[in-house]
Amino acid sequence: MASLARFGAMRRNQAEIADFVTVYIEEAHPAEKDHFSGNYGIESHGCLEDRMEAAKTLKEEAGESLEGSTILVDPLDNTAMAAYAGFPERLYVVLDGRIVYEGGMGPFGYKIQEVEEYINAFSQKSK
Repeated sequence: MASLARFGAMRRNQAEIADFVTVYIEEAHPAEKDHFSGNYGIESHGCLEDRMEAAKTLKEEAGESLEGSTILVDPLDNTAMAAYAGFPERLYVVLDGRIVYEGGMGPFGYKIQEVEEYINAFSQKSK
């Protein structure tokens, strides 16, 4: 959850420069599997309503980190996850419909500082 707090701080600091969106995809650590602790007790999604409810739980539990942030929900066919290789998690910067930054796969390639640096550099060039 430290990454989520850092994402929230970046989103708040960069809100004047960029729009931030979270895409909720297939649950990586469902509650019925014992291989991960510290999750929100979300079960595997059996239908789109389950996934939407899980996204709502994430937004509520994340609190200030996702406050005011748009959360999109990937359909059960996992279109966004497949298109953006979002499993386990990824950071992207999209500019004018084109990917201009693609972060590494999480958790070890999930580097919020790189996104901050990219946005700051872009902002300086735009001035």
